[in-house]
Amino acid sequence: MSLTEEITEYGLELGFDGVGFAATDPFDGLLQALQERGEGYRWAEGLLQLSEAAAPRVLMPGARTLIVLVYDYHKLAFPPELLGMAGRVYLARLYLGKTRIFGSRLRLFKKFLEQKGMTVEVRRTLPDRQAAVRAGLGTFGRNTFVHVPGHGSFVAFVVMAVDADLGGSSDEVSSRCPEDCNRCIEACPTGALYEPFKMDPLRCIAFQTYSAGNFPGTPPDIPPEIREKMGRWVYGCDICQEVCPRNRRRLRQTLPPDAYLAEIAPHFTLENLLLMDEQFYRSRVQPLLYGYIWEKKFLQRNAAIALGNSGDEAALKHLRLSLGDEEPLVRRYSAWAAGRIGGGKGRKLLERQLKSESDPGVLSEIRIALEKL
Repeated sequence: MSLTEEITEYGLELGFDGVGFAATDPFDGLLQALQERGEGYRWAEGLLQLSEAAAPRVLMPGARTLIVLVYDYHKLAFPPELLGMAGRVYLARLYLGKTRIFGSRLRLFKKFLEQKGMTVEVRRTLPDRQAAVRAGLGTFGRNTFVHVPGHGSFVAFVVMAVDADLGGSSDEVSSRCPEDCNRCIEACPTGALYEPFKMDPLRCIAFQTYSAGNFPGTPPDIPPEIREKMGRWVYGCDICQEVCPRNRRRLRQTLPPDAYLAEIAPHFTLENLLLMDEQFYRSRVQPLLYGYIWEKKFLQRNAAIALGNSGDEAALKHLRLSLGDEEPLVRRYSAWAAGRIGGGKGRKLLERQLKSESDPGVLSEIRIALEKL
């Protein structure tokens, strides 16, 4: 058995759904895209070192092969009440912590490679989707996701760079999308997908749910025109994947339930997220939605937006409580949500808050909301 066969079989034994090997040559197409669309990705240059990541051997001089692991996260059914609220990839809990099963798989795989005499580096900056395509594992969709045969685009990739030459492939970037299909572009509520294979992260709902005010270099707030189109998404967004014909078979499958999600789903209401205390956040929310958001106030903000977008006057009783939250960010977006729902009850709630509020940002949001009513 060859070394690549051993590596592949062990990866599959650990529960991964595919293993590929890619050359460490520069990703020229990625570098060109970053140069052409630099404004939309400027926020990430210091955080993710994207330009350096496009040339793996510059980032990691000893790298000779990129090993790409594929994990299909759509093997179990997601509770209907969580769909449309959180992206499937986050509900699948693909986290790296020492007590998490996905992280344990990766540590076991890394240890296996090291026992084979390899030096292994794992960097979040490595371009996983580009590496997966280069390794021949899948092809790009117009929504920028990689589609893997038999799995669709509901897959995650992890890239490990090793100092062994394993004959990594150099497949060219390609797509198998029907030439006349633009469903993902047409379905994107915010226009983040503005051309085939081109996405503006600053307009992406998923990106806004966890980046604004949270990631260094990103805008401090979610723009009002984006808020109005976020629906009830509080963490991620799956719209462009849900409308894709290449995912149709996967979405129609009858799958066994995810026992953990079925157990906790009743607790994950927008009202509970908006009004959660620290205990609820640590015991209920962190195990599920901890990937990019490390402070509960951002999830509370997102829940307020979702309640505002519901248009349901019944949500005003919850927003009345969140307008008393100690965190100004929560009060500010609760004020926006109350104005979004509007009506006489919404106006009355805002006018009452105006009399007691002291934070300038919240006061500004209240006045803007009242002017629109």
